Amino acid sequence: MPAFTGFRLSDFRTSVRGTHWRHRRALGGALRQGLRAIFGRDYETWGAPGMNCLHIARRQAYTFPPRQPQAHLFILAQPSSLRWGLRIQGESHHWRQFRERLQRDPATLALLMYLLSLYPFTLTDLTSELGGVLGGCWRFERGELTWLEACTLPSPAIPEDVRFRIAAIPQGVAVDMALYTEVAAQKAVAWGEAAAERLLPTLTALVPLYELCVAV
Repeated sequence: MPAFTGFRLSDFRTSVRGTHWRHRRALGGALRQGLRAIFGRDYETWGAPGMNCLHIARRQAYTFPPRQPQAHLFILAQPSSLRWGLRIQGESHHWRQFRERLQRDPATLALLMYLLSLYPFTLTDLTSELGGVLGGCWRFERGELTWLEACTLPSPAIPEDVRFRIAAIPQGVAVDMALYTEVAAQKAVAWGEAAAERLLPTLTALVPLYELCVAV
């Protein structure tokens, strides 16, 4: 396998044929090494079967192949963009634990607000482009927490809105909650060999929230 020298435009498509960036001898391995240097050897990377997506998780808290919903860090190469962040999939123990912590532990909400304010993250349900069961998404815009109805119409928000809306999600519905950021595919290609260096700071920042979801 050739050394990973950066993303190629051919990596940004629906088929994984001919791609190698997810491999542990490519970007997957560089990210694993970077996370292990900070958080220890528990962290591993996996190429999601049949998808141009890399999953990162603590080995004891992740099942591969992913037959059930679970929390994980991810990097997704899609036709128009590179997206990466944290996913907390519904109807899993990790999702239930996240919701419970968000309701009962002020530090969890504070951490979520800190991440949203410090990085260009979006918080939403990825089951649809309009925000899934949430009906929209949150971002920080001009230094203020903002709710975007259907992920398009902005209005001011307060942190308690996040807690209330997530608590109101009915049990048993499909949820793919994500805190993520993204760049255009062409920009990711322009990173070249520095791709891991570009991705690691935000992935590292998300680990404490991920750990709250998967803690035993």
